[in-house]
Amino acid sequence: MISKTASNSLFDIKTRRKLWLRVHLYIGLFAGAVFVLIGLAGSLSVFGPEIDSAVNPALKKVQGYPAQAAYRSLDEIAAAAKAVIPKQGRPYAFVFPGRQDEAFIITYSTPAQVLGQSEWHQVFVNPYNADTLGQRLMFDTGNPWRGSLMNFFVRFHYTLALGEAGRTIVGIVALFLLFSVLTGLIVWWPSSGKLMQALTIKSHASAERFNFDLHKTVGFYGSVVLLVVLVSGIEMVFPDYADGLIKLFLPLASAPKAPMSVEIDSTEAITLAQVVAVADQRFPDGAYKWIFFPQGERDVYRIVKRAPQEVNHTRPTRTLWLDQYNGKIVQEHDPESNAAGDVFLQWLYPLHNGEAFGLGGRILIFISGLLPTILYVTGFIRWRQKRKTKIKHRTKPIRNMPLSSK
Repeated sequence: MISKTASNSLFDIKTRRKLWLRVHLYIGLFAGAVFVLIGLAGSLSVFGPEIDSAVNPALKKVQGYPAQAAYRSLDEIAAAAKAVIPKQGRPYAFVFPGRQDEAFIITYSTPAQVLGQSEWHQVFVNPYNADTLGQRLMFDTGNPWRGSLMNFFVRFHYTLALGEAGRTIVGIVALFLLFSVLTGLIVWWPSSGKLMQALTIKSHASAERFNFDLHKTVGFYGSVVLLVVLVSGIEMVFPDYADGLIKLFLPLASAPKAPMSVEIDSTEAITLAQVVAVADQRFPDGAYKWIFFPQGERDVYRIVKRAPQEVNHTRPTRTLWLDQYNGKIVQEHDPESNAAGDVFLQWLYPLHNGEAFGLGGRILIFISGLLPTILYVTGFIRWRQKRKTKIKHRTKPIRNMPLSSK
C-alpha cells in the first residue's frame, strides 16, 4: 500500500513535470519558430566564405597565376582599388585573403540614400598583377535587405536583418531558448530503469511514437551543442552583461581602447609597405587579417595580425595601432597578456562557428543549425497530436447514461 506521503510526493513530481512541459512547449512554439530561421541562416554562415567564393568565382578567385608567383606590393594593390572608388567613397579596410588563389579585398563606405546611413562596398583585386576584378555592395545600413547574399545571411543570423533592434531580439530569443533547452532536459530525464528507452528510438514504432522518440533523442544529443551555441551567441549580443558575469568567476584584463588622436607632423601618411615593416618587426610570426586605414587626419593605422596560438581565426585580436605619419607604435594588444577570463571569451566565437575544432567542428555546428527545424517540426506535430486527443476525449459521448430522468 502506498503511503500518503509517497502519494503526495509522486503527485508533486507529476505536477512539476507538467509545469516544465508546458513551459517547454510554449517557449518552443513561439521562440522556436524564430530560432528555426536563425539556425538555418547560421548553418549557411558557417561555410559562408566557401559558398561566397563558389557563387562569385569571377570576383573572389584568381585564375592562371604561376605556381611560384609573388604578390605585387600592398601599395600597388591598394592603389588599384582606390582608382575605382568613387570620390565620395572612403577606404576603410585592407582585407587579406585566406588562400593563395583568392583576391585581396578593399572595403569602402559611401553615403546611403537614407540620411545619416552608409553603404559599404568591396573592391576585389588580383594580388599577382594588381588588376581590379570588380566590386559589389556589401551591405546598406539604411536598408538591411540590400547587399551580398552571404553577408545578408550573416546579418540575418545575428540581427534578423533589423539592425540593433533585431540584435536585441535575437539575444532575447536566445535567452528563452536556453531556458527551453534546460526545461527540455528536465522533461526528458528518465525514471529509474528507463535510461536506454530515453536514449533510443523505438524500432517498428507507430508514426506517433517515432515522432516523439525523434524529438526527445535529437533534443538530448543535440542539447550540448545547442547550449554552447546559445551561450556564446548571448555573450556576443550582450557583451557588457556577460563580461560582468564572467568577472565574478574569472579575471578580465582591461579591453584596449583604440587611440583616436595623433599629432599631425607630416603632409602624407606612411605607405602600407612601411606599415607592414613595423608590424613584422614587432610581430614576426602569424598571418595578416586586416589593415584599417586612418579615417581622419588624427586617426591611426590599425593592423590585426593573428598570432599562431590564437584559436580565433575569423576574429583574431593581436593588434597594433600605428601613428599614420611616423609609423610609431601608439598602442598594442598581444593575446599572450590575456587573463583567464579573456581566454574564455576568445574561445566563445570559435566554438560558436565551429572553427575551434577545424573542419569537423564546423560540420558539427552546421548540423546544429538544422536541429531547431527538426525539433520545431517534431514538437509541433507532438503538440497537435496531444491536442487532437484532448479534443476527442472532450467530445466523446458517455455511454450507459440515461437520456433523461423524471
